[in-house]
Amino acid sequence: MDQALIAGKVEQAHAAVAQSDADCWITFCRETDEVHEPCLPYVLGFDVVWPTAVVVGPEKSAVVLGRHDAPNAERLGVHDVYPYDESFMPPLEKALETVAADAGTIAINFDLDDNVADGLTHGLYLRLRDAVGDDYDFVSAGDIVREVRGLKSPTERERIYAAAETTEELLAAMVDAWAPSWTESQIVIWMHERMTDRGLGSAWSWEYCPTVHAGGASEVGHTLPGDLEVPENELLHVDFGVRRDGYSADIQRLYVRGDVPDGLQSAFEDVRAAIDAGREVLRAGVRGHEVDAAAREALTDAGWPAFDHAFGHQVGRAAHDGGTLLGPLWDRYGDAPRGDVRVGEIYTMELGVDTEWGYVGQEEMVEITDEGTEWIVDPQTELRSL
Repeated sequence: MDQALIAGKVEQAHAAVAQSDADCWITFCRETDEVHEPCLPYVLGFDVVWPTAVVVGPEKSAVVLGRHDAPNAERLGVHDVYPYDESFMPPLEKALETVAADAGTIAINFDLDDNVADGLTHGLYLRLRDAVGDDYDFVSAGDIVREVRGLKSPTERERIYAAAETTEELLAAMVDAWAPSWTESQIVIWMHERMTDRGLGSAWSWEYCPTVHAGGASEVGHTLPGDLEVPENELLHVDFGVRRDGYSADIQRLYVRGDVPDGLQSAFEDVRAAIDAGREVLRAGVRGHEVDAAAREALTDAGWPAFDHAFGHQVGRAAHDGGTLLGPLWDRYGDAPRGDVRVGEIYTMELGVDTEWGYVGQEEMVEITDEGTEWIVDPQTELRSL
């Protein structure tokens, strides 16, 4: 358990609840090894078996959980602990009285658009509704979760920077070891072996991380590695991020085998210019869709088709960390692109174009500061050689 980190995030949660329209925030979950609850690493830090409620108010917090899980909560030393054997309902009533007496509105862990705030199953929603009765109104905890998860603490920031630096180190080591006979699959195997040796996780599904595309014949997208080698004068595109100490990175890099064709160089410069155009707009206070629009316009003005995804997303414990999205106002993204960018959040900026030499995809990571943005690691400003 990461006691210091969790204590800091719970303090953030107290402030977020105080600023919200809710009287308290309940994260309700069970069997979390099977059904993951995205908020639990921030407010409790370990998996639970029986129905469990973490109740956070403006000043106090409590956890209601099975007696066999209770010692872990006691050792955490962050919440008042209410263990139970037969029913969670009586201790939940006590926890609510302690944390938010006379509460009328409870924020719970569901959200229409934000996957990291939407861990509550429908069955548990019904159980919680029965447990607290009709005296409380339920609202989404999405805004509270976005505050707690999006605004990175110093410890979180340090871990994300370290994950990004480690990602770059492994990419550089792979290029040093690379041989022309290596296929996409062999590149992935080499990376996975080094990650395993160092005890590193992947920022997304292991099978797809890294995602590797060798040359113009490779199918673009979140694809499994195949048997393609990198042809002469074509690209190796790698989308990669490690998870280190619970926090992730998400970076895309490009390498050329041999000479750089003029058209490839031009495509790379157009991609870089579009990313820079988005970064010029990216600052605290702007809406996510405004950033996406700037990058999208720069790319299409250069004669390329618009990319079919969001320009950027937040990074934290997961590569796609929820909250405000730097994306277009498309139905599939809901209200996420309407959110405000805030100081302390960390975003990717990513886009690319498909060419005869391969996918020219770039992805950088930045932290939002009072002055604008700060690179997490140095950006790729020129094509690199294999």
